[in-house]
This record gives sequence, C-alpha cells and structure tokens, in this order.
Amino acid sequence: MVKRDLVADKLMTIAYEEGNPLVPHISLDKEVFEELCSPGRDALVITLVGKSLSYNVFKDRLQRIWKLQGGFDMVDVDHGFYYVKFDLQADRETVIGGGPWMLFDHYVAVACWTPEFVAPMAKVDRTLVWIRFPGLNMVYYDESFLLSLASCVGRPVKVDTNTLRAAHGRYARVCVEIDLTKPMVGRYNLGGHFYKVMYEGLHVICKTCGCYGHVTRNCSSKPTVAPSPETSATEEQL
Repeated sequence: MVKRDLVADKLMTIAYEEGNPLVPHISLDKEVFEELCSPGRDALVITLVGKSLSYNVFKDRLQRIWKLQGGFDMVDVDHGFYYVKFDLQADRETVIGGGPWMLFDHYVAVACWTPEFVAPMAKVDRTLVWIRFPGLNMVYYDESFLLSLASCVGRPVKVDTNTLRAAHGRYARVCVEIDLTKPMVGRYNLGGHFYKVMYEGLHVICKTCGCYGHVTRNCSSKPTVAPSPETSATEEQL
C-alpha cells in the first residue's frame, strides 16, 4: 500500500471515549481495510496445543514433519500463535489436508487466517485429533464402519492406514475433528458391550466434566454421567 496519511485523507478516524485522549477508538475505511488484508488471504494461523516451544525449534520441527516442496515464512504473533505464508499453494494445501500434525505428542492446530483473528483473544476451539477404539473385533476393521462409528465422537476425517491394513489388532485408529469446548465421549455401546474411546495427544482432560483444557480441581461443572475419556500412550510407548 502506498504510504499516506490516513487521518488527513479521512480514511481513518480517531474518536476519544468521553473526550479522554487516553482511550482512543479507531475506525478504518472499508476499502483500506480490505487492502491491508489482501496479503494475508492465503496465510494460515497455527499453534501448538498445550505446549510452548521457541520460535526456532518450532519452525525447525515443522519443516521436518511437513516435508514441503517449497519454503514458508513464519511470524510469531504472540500468545502462542504463528502466522504462516507458503511459497507454493500446493504446500499450503498439504498442511491443511495432511494432518493431524503432532510435535512432542501435542497437536499443531491449523486454521485459515481471517481478518477477525486477534491473538490475545484467540482460542483453539476445534482441532483434528487421532482417537482409538481399543478391543474391537477385527470384523469391524472396515473403513465405512469406522468412519460412521467415529461420527459419535466428532466429524470423521480418515482412518489410519495401519488400521485399514489391520496392522494394529489392539485398537482401530481414526482421525476426527472435535470441539474442545464440549465434553468428550468416553465410551460407547456396541452389540450390548461398552467400549472405551481414547484420545491421543490431549493431555489435560478433566475427569469431572470430560472437557479439555483444565483439571478436576479447577472444574466448576457437575460430574458427567458417562465415564470421562482417556488419553492414550504415544506410538513410541506402545
């Protein structure tokens, strides 16, 4: 954007709350705002759920797991969120569709950038996670069945390839998108038997309300009727 005095050009207005110069309220012309937003239309916003890393370590690990064809720029926008721009559109699509991505057994939440994004107020409400259905009879290791079963937990995305090959007999593994603000399903009934649902990479699940992000001693909710969900061991621990 060409350098100009937006206030003098009447493209920005500054009003003061009750005349107080210490509380300015800024209003911006719609077209100017759209022009400012234009470079970020293809950007993503990412954060590591439940864990903090230094900028250099985070970017280095992302380069390793994403394995992109081109490069990417990453800007720390504070509060654990990063603004990411890719050299190649194909790489952007890989990051969006190739997850869930995990670092140090924690999920990398990926979202498309929007003009409404405000780092201090931003929260991760939804993310892709791997869930496990342990103890299932091998007859149920069918893609259509497992995706349908996963719909009772969240929005089903895909079945793990090892599960489709029946390489893991102890559990079926499915990727789902879940709402982190709601209680998580801890078990389900199939054929008259109750089975557990286990969640990978979510380390802080309240045993009282079943929600992610706080522990029992900090919970203000009444206990849920159903058993709380469980976290699972990492692949390396199995």
